[in-house]
Amino acid sequence: MNNREEATTASLQPMDFVDILDSMFSLYRRHFRMFAIICGVYFVWEFGTYLVTGIFAMLAPGSGRFSAPMLTVFVLSLISRVVMIFVKGGIFFGSAQAFLGVHITPRAAFEQVKRRFWPFLGSYLLYGTIVWLLIITLIGIPFALFFGFRWMFYSLTAIFEEKPAVNALKRSGELVKGGWWRVFGIMLGIILLVSVIESIPGISMGVVEGLRYGREVDEDLLEDAIQGGEDPLEFLKRSSLDILWSILGFMSAPQITTWSGLLSYVIRRGFSLAFTCLMLPVGIIGATLVYFDRRIRKEGFDIEVMAARRSVLQ
Repeated sequence: MNNREEATTASLQPMDFVDILDSMFSLYRRHFRMFAIICGVYFVWEFGTYLVTGIFAMLAPGSGRFSAPMLTVFVLSLISRVVMIFVKGGIFFGSAQAFLGVHITPRAAFEQVKRRFWPFLGSYLLYGTIVWLLIITLIGIPFALFFGFRWMFYSLTAIFEEKPAVNALKRSGELVKGGWWRVFGIMLGIILLVSVIESIPGISMGVVEGLRYGREVDEDLLEDAIQGGEDPLEFLKRSSLDILWSILGFMSAPQITTWSGLLSYVIRRGFSLAFTCLMLPVGIIGATLVYFDRRIRKEGFDIEVMAARRSVLQ
């Protein structure tokens, strides 16, 4: 047995939260090239979408805010969603194979997603529809939370285990049964960690741009305040609110009225998108590790894998 197989066999054991975090970043580091290429597909498409919508926003009459034709925005958003489904599916399958020590290429990962696309899409739509219908009823939010985590492994059961759409959710429920609180706690920790890290670039750039814009606004406000004899405390209160609103504005829908503004917007969104793509595999790898942890604890998956390898070697 070679070193890679030994390392993989050693990892096929029940894991606690710290073990999962350590394995999550370790697996990502070892297979960074594969994950980067898969995520690069989404980056290229989404960056192009930002560029197109930015040009529409600049050329369209009005305030310079996003006013691209609704049909164009809808089509681009729909294609982006399909691309994201393919990318996430590729990361899930790649993560599973990498965890098991199987050599996997980005092309092979996408081929598997393509082969299993309709069951995967069906389970995705079924999962999303049920969970969101429960959420919008308000009183169904606790049930949405329960089923959201109970069925969260549908991607792996549809792509990796090759289950039909409905059976993918059922299979996920079987794995989570008896360990819902454990799955909830570990995944909540992973989600919070990834969300905090992902938010850093967007918040930082929004604050920088907002403060820069707010400083320009302050100069006009200060001149008006001096001429009008406004109370300094009232001026400070008013200018602080303007800075806050400018920060929130740049973080959501920045003004695009010139080519330089478009360039600044595209650079900001490109940087933020690159960081998002960089972090995207982390949470998915974490979910994959929790999936295998459930299989090891409930089904003795580690024993099954080792027995299969012994039979191959004999």
